[in-house]
Parts: sequence; structure tokens; C-alpha cells
Amino acid sequence: MKRLFHALAGDSASALLQAYETAAREREVAHDADVAMLAGLLSVAYPALRAQILSRPADVVAIAKGKLRIARDLRAYRRLAASFIGDLGDLDAVRRGLRLFVAREKLRIAARELLEHEGGDIDTTAREISDLAQVCIEIAVAEALSWAETRFGTPRAANGERCAFTVLGMGKLGGRELNCGSDVDLIPFYETDEGAVMRDGAEVDQTLHEHFMRVTQRFTATLEDVTEDGACWRVDLRLRPEGSRGPLVNALAAAERYYETWGRTWERAALLRARPIGGDLAFGEHLLDALSPFVWRKVVDPKIAREMTELVMRGRVELSSEPERDLKLGPGGIREAEFFVQSLQLIWGARSLRSVTRIRSRP
Repeated sequence: MKRLFHALAGDSASALLQAYETAAREREVAHDADVAMLAGLLSVAYPALRAQILSRPADVVAIAKGKLRIARDLRAYRRLAASFIGDLGDLDAVRRGLRLFVAREKLRIAARELLEHEGGDIDTTAREISDLAQVCIEIAVAEALSWAETRFGTPRAANGERCAFTVLGMGKLGGRELNCGSDVDLIPFYETDEGAVMRDGAEVDQTLHEHFMRVTQRFTATLEDVTEDGACWRVDLRLRPEGSRGPLVNALAAAERYYETWGRTWERAALLRARPIGGDLAFGEHLLDALSPFVWRKVVDPKIAREMTELVMRGRVELSSEPERDLKLGPGGIREAEFFVQSLQLIWGARSLRSVTRIRSRP
């Protein structure tokens, strides 16, 4: 670590070490030479993290004392997040806790990426960042649902049961492929429009759609609003039915009507990596099962490959000023690889699923 630090820092090495040591003393954070060296190395390798390192020197101490080799999963992140959050009834505490939690964990992951001998390949890092994002979304959704029920009432379906709400993770989040710079693509859904919001045995003057729209606005703001502690995660809801022109949240029946009538090939491709990551996960699985006839068509249709190719070319022209240098949208880039794989899935996936179903149904 020392050799790498001095190779990267050069003449600025002493200044970087002194800056961290000064910040640690001012905040009465106990540290040693190895911690200061790690702080200096992270500062020079990741300049965007320097402000965090100096404002919260205890984060580096916590990372130095931890075991970087051990990758964290959902269970570990849920346990750690609870120590940062506390009571879901305090929105400010939830937002601040989430931001501090995410910042420290991203710094830890960055340290492991930098120190190769600590282990962890790109797949491990992508899974960790995705699980970190999922836990933050779980907490934000849980807080929003609790707040809405306390303030407005309990959402009930026509059968008297609680109306379910779920959030699907899409894209890189759905595939557990996030990187540190990724936003999170989300689509929220609720169970039905048939029902009412109830308080003390009486209906409240608020539809179920209005109720869950407020929930969606609340959890989205919890994740992406910028505070003095920064932001937790950027949220993109544009993959929802009708995109930015459509409602923030849809009932299952409305979603089924939309996809059956208006759903396009790119929306089928988007749903390939969808998975429930917040709210009622069982309802999320039920929703994906209900939408599977839209995704997995019964007939093998090679024209899908041409449609997906046209989408790649259109995105390249509309979104990239220098496609030959664009790692994501350029020839042979990430988007092209993704769409190639998704084309094969959409063309042949239904036949594969039928084969699996036949095998499972044999006595």
C-alpha cells in the first residue's frame, strides 16, 4: 500500500497525509499511520471521495479495521443499515442514516478494488453495490409506506385485505450489475384500484392510486434528494408504463392492459432483468408472473433481432456524440452486447421455458 500511495501521490504525498491527520485530530478520531496511509491512497486514487474522507475520517478507520476480503450480502447490509437508521418514524434520521451508510460502504468497496490483494472481482463488486442499493430502497419504501398509513390510513383492497405495493428493480439493478456511478431504474406497482383507504373503519377521501402515488414520491425523495450529507441514490422511473408521460405508479390491471395493448419490444427486453426489490416481494413475483405472457411470446420471431438492432442504432445516433469512442453506445459496446443477449432471450426464451415446464410436470 505504501509503495502504491507514493507512486500515485508523488510530491503531494505529505500534504495528503497531513490533511487527513489534521481532520482526524479536529474530530477526535483515533488513528494510526496505516489508517492515514489508506486515507491518502484513497484520496489520490479517487479525488471525488476526498471531501468525504476529510469530513468523516472515522469512515477510513472503520474500513481499515474491517475485513475487506469478505463480500457483504443483503443480510449483512440489512444488519449494518439498522445501526445507521434507527427509528423509521424519524424521516430526517432515516435520510441522514442512509446517506452515511451508503457513503461508508462505497468507500469500503473502493478500497478493496484498489488493493487487489484483498480479493473481489468485478462480479463481486457489482453484486455488492446492487445489494447495497436494494437495502436502501427497502428502507426508503418501508418508511414511505409507514408514513402514508399513519397520516392517511390503511390501503385496503375490495376483499378487505391490505392492498399490496411493490417496487421492481430494472436494468443493472435488476441484474445485480450496478457500478458506483449507476442510478437505479425502478418501477412501482400496487395491487388493485378496487378498494379504499380506511381510517377508523371509514373510507378516506383518497383513492388507492393517490395513496401509492404519495408513497412513490416520498420514497423517491428519500433516496435522491440532496442534503448536507449528499444524496443516497439517483432514481430513474422512466421505464414505467408510458414513460415520463405516464403516472408514477400503476395498478396491476392497468399495467397488464398497457403492456398487452401498447407494450413495445424494448419494454419486453427491459422486463427480462426485472425483480422485486422493495415493498411486498411476494406480490412483486406475482406481478412478474402476470406479465410473463407479454415478455415471453409463444411463437419464435426472428424479427425481434432486427428490431433490437434498430434500437441500438437509434440510441447511438441520438445519445452519443462520438460513438467510436463511446464504451456504452459505440460499436461493440455495452449496449450492443446487452441487446444481443436480450434478442436471443426474447426469440428463444418461451421455447426454453416450455421445455422446463414439461420436464417439471413429468411424474
